[in-house]
Amino acid sequence: MKTGVQTEATPNGIRSGHFLTGYRAAIRQLDAGQSDDDLPAGLRIIAAIWGGVAAGYFKPTDEQKAFLWRWIVAALFIIEQRQTNGTVDVENEDGGTDRATIYRGEHGGIAVYPSSERCSLANHIEGLALEKYGAERGYPMAVNIYQTMVEAVPGEGMRLSDEGRKGLAMLHDGFIEMLNTEGVPDAPVAH
Repeated sequence: MKTGVQTEATPNGIRSGHFLTGYRAAIRQLDAGQSDDDLPAGLRIIAAIWGGVAAGYFKPTDEQKAFLWRWIVAALFIIEQRQTNGTVDVENEDGGTDRATIYRGEHGGIAVYPSSERCSLANHIEGLALEKYGAERGYPMAVNIYQTMVEAVPGEGMRLSDEGRKGLAMLHDGFIEMLNTEGVPDAPVAH
């Protein structure tokens, strides 16, 4: 989808300028990281998806709801960290550089990315809920957790709640502490 263009829900999908993307396709594109370089544009796409839900155009599965809320939490975290700590250029595996957001916490700092945040949230929140309660109860439980991590600010939009901020800090500080005491884990070996 094009960024910087009005995004709206329609009966057939999300219209962005002259482009129309189905709701499921929009979710897949978000999952593939197509809006990771423009998180506000991704949040506008999610707002259009929720607009389609409110209008009765689209009914997401519980898994899709969990993904959308996970995406929101990760995006808000990255945006907040970028505003607080800035960014840094990090070498990538292709020999080039990527722009990463910096997280600074109790035990030091680390580069963070939208995709790795989503993966971490999926593992730590959805993974545990699904393991303990199965998909039927686990996904709605994960959605409830994600919703507590976000709060609406009238006239401004959404931001991390204090609970969300504390939970994400605990997650990142624990990881940094592990890196400081145990070092970087060995790369997995393919068998």
